[in-house]
Amino acid sequence: MKHITKSILTLVIAFAAFTVSAQIQISYGPRVGVNLAKWAVDSEDEIGDIKNRLGFLGGAVFEIRFNENFAIQPEINFLQKGVKTEFSETDTLFGDYSSSADVFFNYLEVPVTLKVGKSFGVARVDVLAGPSLGYGLSGKTKNTYTINGVTEKEEFDIDFKDDEISRIDVSLQIGAAVSFGLGESARLFVDGRYLLGLSNLLDTSDSDDPTIHNRGIALSAGILFPL
Repeated sequence: MKHITKSILTLVIAFAAFTVSAQIQISYGPRVGVNLAKWAVDSEDEIGDIKNRLGFLGGAVFEIRFNENFAIQPEINFLQKGVKTEFSETDTLFGDYSSSADVFFNYLEVPVTLKVGKSFGVARVDVLAGPSLGYGLSGKTKNTYTINGVTEKEEFDIDFKDDEISRIDVSLQIGAAVSFGLGESARLFVDGRYLLGLSNLLDTSDSDDPTIHNRGIALSAGILFPL
């Protein structure tokens, strides 16, 4: 028991010493931008030509800086993901047919990235990478069908359970950020990230269904204020 207590006390003292020596600085602020989203599908023939879809990105950033070169940045974001698809064919019997779909999902996204970089006067450059956990809040699909010049449209909300769509989306975010000091009170930053979805969007046991993963290029800007 004495050995365990001594070990715990040693860890606490070591952590306290590291915290003091590292001079940890915590900053926070808003982040807003766009996400150029699309899907990676193992069988594109089933859904047509895949196109990018522009979605909204916004949230709060918390930077925990340990020293000049290293920081950890957890965030809480609202992020739109999705895809646009197009399909067309000409049938000798039924004539021309085309369709398009606009699918989007609203996610609550919690990324935690490691930032490594260096300052250059009032500016600094960081590369960043880390995991992100998304939870699907809602979704919608807008479809357009054209048969021999006659067009019809439909729109419906996505039901995650009935449509066998997974609410959980685990991904990896990789990118870079550039920030500029605004006096001693704040820093303006811009960043760009590639969003690599690791989870299958379809929550189904049918092996014949395609495998779908979210992809995206997120561009954003924000301000960090020291706490």
